Amino acid sequence: MDIAKYIGLFLLKNQFCYVHGLGNMELIKRPANYDGKALQAPYYEVIVTMGGSIDDNLANFIATNEQISISKAANTLREYSIQARMDMASGKEVAITGIGRFIEEKGRVKFITDENFKYTPAGIPTIKNSKQLEEQNSRPAHKPSYPEPHKADSVNWSMVILATVLLLIIGGGIYGVYHYTSKDKNTTESVGPVMPRDTVVTVPPARPLPDTSVVRRDSMNSVPQPVSTATPDSLKVNPYRMIIGNYNTRARAEKRQKNLELNGYKLDIVPKDSTNFLVLATINCRAKDTTHVIDSLHRLFGFKGVGVYK
Repeated sequence: MDIAKYIGLFLLKNQFCYVHGLGNMELIKRPANYDGKALQAPYYEVIVTMGGSIDDNLANFIATNEQISISKAANTLREYSIQARMDMASGKEVAITGIGRFIEEKGRVKFITDENFKYTPAGIPTIKNSKQLEEQNSRPAHKPSYPEPHKADSVNWSMVILATVLLLIIGGGIYGVYHYTSKDKNTTESVGPVMPRDTVVTVPPARPLPDTSVVRRDSMNSVPQPVSTATPDSLKVNPYRMIIGNYNTRARAEKRQKNLELNGYKLDIVPKDSTNFLVLATINCRAKDTTHVIDSLHRLFGFKGVGVYK
């Protein structure tokens, strides 16, 4: 029984073949490549990977073709695999006729594809499609049951729409001219007749203005009340002394004062006690804006104790 022949036939039929003890053989298509001189055509190569799906498909294939039991075919396949591993371990090659050969390299099974190996996959059957095409060609051409329209009776709707738009534009222009002409005519009529140049127009005498020199006694004795212009306390702008720093020595406070005065700030130093020296800045603002000013000074100077000095 030639097990190698059945391995090759099963591989070409299914493009894979699992052989227990040797690994999973796969038929892989390599794409075309350019070697620097010419474009090489795509080709097929057989590779072996360890593992794979363990099945008895190859044993069933051998049993069917040899007319033997599946168990006998599986035992024969196992014996072939054991003998092949022994041959490869001794440095020999195990050939698969027309496809390539097994070799062992660093304890791993490797398959070398024959240089003359060529594989052409099976074509897609088109018998059914050809029959359908013949049936379609044999059928008579379909003719519509209604008569075809005559070209003379066809209406060019684009020309109809264009003519309608032009008529609307012309009608709108005529209406506009009529409207403005009638408007000018009505304006001229509303002016009325022009009076002759020699006509004398009598103007009624104007009523005398009242004498403001006589002032009532009660109005002279009354004293005008002053209008109140006082500003509410919430809107008054007052100077507030804000604490922007607290240092444990006066030297550090003065150093901070000098650095900030170089940037245009006007600052004072007030000793709180012997170990706390406050740096104050005078800010003019309204009373209701002090919270916003304190928040701004906190973000500007990075001092958490910003507040109004009392």
